[in-house]
Amino acid sequence: MLEFSADNMDQLEEECKLRAHEVSLATVKAIIAGCEADVDVVNIGFMKNLNMDITCERGGFIEALELNIPRCVELEEYELVIKANKWISKLKEDE
Repeated sequence: MLEFSADNMDQLEEECKLRAHEVSLATVKAIIAGCEADVDVVNIGFMKNLNMDITCERGGFIEALELNIPRCVELEEYELVIKANKWISKLKEDE
């Protein structure tokens, strides 16, 4: 799980942009783990200054995976991309 030092949502957005590859990789890994464990919500990160969890609900898994796969490709995380694409297909079947 990622830890963010932002004090508000604007700072969080900026921090996410600066850490885009790290955030994408953590997001995809968390969602895949969540799918494998059949959970409805996964924790992506934590804003320590606001004591706030950053989560993704099952209804957003497909969109989050599709959004973050390109950065995983840039990081050459090909096995992770294959798993993510399999879960996208499965989640779409379950809709």
